[in-house]
Amino acid sequence: MKNEYIDINKIAKIKGLKSTRSIRIAIQKGKYEAREVTVFGGKSYEILYSSLEPEIQEKLEDEEMKCTALV
Repeated sequence: MKNEYIDINKIAKIKGLKSTRSIRIAIQKGKYEAREVTVFGGKSYEILYSSLEPEIQEKLEDEEMKCTALV
């Protein structure tokens, strides 16, 4: 997962945020390594997994394990 980019909507959900605004501000300030992507209706961002906080990385891994276990 280290070289994967994660959609900011997914990160906001994991952080318990109602919107992605604070994440977008953090990207502009250089807190995360991110790339801009074109989505239906405009542009969004994806953040490099390895640039996320360790606790967020852990939550993402836990979520992926739950999904894998269901299959």
